[in-house]
Amino acid sequence: MPSVTGIFHIHFGLMLALAGFFALLLRRSTYATSTLRLGLLIAAGLCVLTLHLLAYRTGLFVFYGMALLRALHLLLRRRLLLGLGVLVLLLAAPALAYYTLEPVHQRVDATIWDVQQIQLNHDINEYSLSRRIAAWQTALIIAEVHPWLGVGPADAYTAMMDQYSWKDFGLRPENRVMVHNQYLHQLLGGGIVGLSAWLLVLFGPFMQPRLRRNPYVYHFLLMEATAMLVDSLLELQIGFNLFVFLYGFIVVATERRVSQEAETLKPSALPTV
Repeated sequence: MPSVTGIFHIHFGLMLALAGFFALLLRRSTYATSTLRLGLLIAAGLCVLTLHLLAYRTGLFVFYGMALLRALHLLLRRRLLLGLGVLVLLLAAPALAYYTLEPVHQRVDATIWDVQQIQLNHDINEYSLSRRIAAWQTALIIAEVHPWLGVGPADAYTAMMDQYSWKDFGLRPENRVMVHNQYLHQLLGGGIVGLSAWLLVLFGPFMQPRLRRNPYVYHFLLMEATAMLVDSLLELQIGFNLFVFLYGFIVVATERRVSQEAETLKPSALPTV
């Protein structure tokens, strides 16, 4: 089902997951009144409900992946009761959605059937996930030939299509898709050097304690990192703009605020005599 906004369903699902978690984080703000907290809670619930009704796989994958990381984080902080409660909900919610929401039920069954097609060497021309798996295998073959610097971002598409001509998985030319995995895409275009540079941009903020402890920073980065496991988000303008805007709005702005606070805390230089 397409999104009502016309935005590609992968990005719309990611936006819903981000909005749901950000609404919950905003409820903890000291500026939030009781009415605003209630409104944010309702907004978060609507985002999660919409995500399940539309049954967007990428959005659900990001949502439950982040929820699992939050549960593990709570357990590591020895908040055992709350962490175990979240884990129980994580087990119960998908099962409840599967048996009560027809879109989720159909999407899960279709996903299993989709993956089985490539496993059984059936015709995969009309199956999205099987074509992605074929693309991942194709990209890995190319990366083995060009491990360090890759084939170059501009030649990634040509290299993929050339490799498909050697092993096409029975796919017609119009169904030979690109990588659909940002990490493999970086490895294909830039090799190990390019992938390392990208990982530094994505996970570098975690090297700074103040950024690592900021909930908005780690929620945004971990959710984007999770979504990039199943799609090349930066290869479409909307995905690139979404990442760059939020990276600047959350990560870069937090870095600037931290550096400004550090400057104000520095003792002023003593006057020379």
